[in-house]
Amino acid sequence: MLSDEVSILLIDDDADVLDAYTGLLEQAGYVVRTCNSPGEARPWIHRDWQGIVLSDVCMPGCSGIELMTLLHQDDRQLPILLITGHGDVPMAVDAVKKGAWDFLQKPVDPGKLLTLVESALRERKATIARRQQSQQRLNVELIGRSEWVCEYRQRLEQLAETDIAVWFYGEAGTGRMMGAKYLHQLGRHANGPFIYQELTSDNAGMMNELMEQAKGGTLVLSHLEYLSREQQYQLVEMQSQEQRPFRLIGIGHVSLVELAATNNIVVELYYCFAMTQILCQPLSQRIDDIEPLFHHYLNKACQRLNHAIPEVGNDVLKGLTRRVWSNNIRELANAAELFAVGVLPLADTVNPRMHVNEPTPLDRRVEDIERQIITAALNIHQGRINDVAEYLQIPRKKLYLRMKKYGLSKEHYKL
Repeated sequence: MLSDEVSILLIDDDADVLDAYTGLLEQAGYVVRTCNSPGEARPWIHRDWQGIVLSDVCMPGCSGIELMTLLHQDDRQLPILLITGHGDVPMAVDAVKKGAWDFLQKPVDPGKLLTLVESALRERKATIARRQQSQQRLNVELIGRSEWVCEYRQRLEQLAETDIAVWFYGEAGTGRMMGAKYLHQLGRHANGPFIYQELTSDNAGMMNELMEQAKGGTLVLSHLEYLSREQQYQLVEMQSQEQRPFRLIGIGHVSLVELAATNNIVVELYYCFAMTQILCQPLSQRIDDIEPLFHHYLNKACQRLNHAIPEVGNDVLKGLTRRVWSNNIRELANAAELFAVGVLPLADTVNPRMHVNEPTPLDRRVEDIERQIITAALNIHQGRINDVAEYLQIPRKKLYLRMKKYGLSKEHYKL
């Protein structure tokens, strides 16, 4: 692994070229690590490395463009500068379109090289700082210790680095809007506007105005089914542009597969979100999160009301975990505020997913997770069993048995 002291990983199969570029870069104050075998470079780079890659295009075994593709599988925002001969310029231009930071043509202009290196390093350090800030913020503010919350934090952190459309769905009060706000605040459009609109048959005609307001920022829409087909295709066209005018986030109660299957949205709009549908789980499935969430909102309420923080006894905590939270986190936050002023949360409605005397058996937890994984794969591949089996790396027969066990039908996921 490269340390952050190393600013540049320089890759070329020609030892003389490595020496020449290294001398130039070190004279400018950079710490350089050289590599004459591109196949060895990938394990050296970790996700939070603050340096950049400078690579020749034409190398035996693995070209600079092939290497860029491999490195970008691990980190799409890693700046990679390519050095190309005159005959390879069209190929290098195409590589920039595919994600290369820039390219330099041989013979390399030293001044231009140093300018590009300085710019790429500045951008890389800003990217890493933004990542670290988002990670710290998510760990502090996205409360919980369940497996779902841990995965949710990681997913938001990853998606914040892109501007691809995202669909949050689930029950009210499960954090759908919170996820949308985090993607805006932690992403590259943080300084732009955040526009939210709950669509109805009466206001769907405002779409042109909403899209104009959201330029350079984030547009959050709920109830996409109220948009006309023409408006939906307009969104698709904007999301298909190389530079998207805004980030599109959708919020709903059900997965987009269900909306597409009932012809409430066009298939093309579904594909804008196909790989980024996030189910926000209700508290009934996140028992482990109830206690830390309650303490979090209790502390916030006491601070706002200037009250001492009351002690929360075990009986209260047990009552909280047994209760059905119909409005999920919102309702729990209200209960915490009432507790802050001396009103005990009612616990007379038992959570049907909560076994009163014993914890949930491990086998049932494993089955729940397995069902979620298979359902997600069926969503992604629209019920195509061969693709799902390959994606999950299990035989078709085994997949069918699992689907039968969980009452899943491929027909429900076809568009």
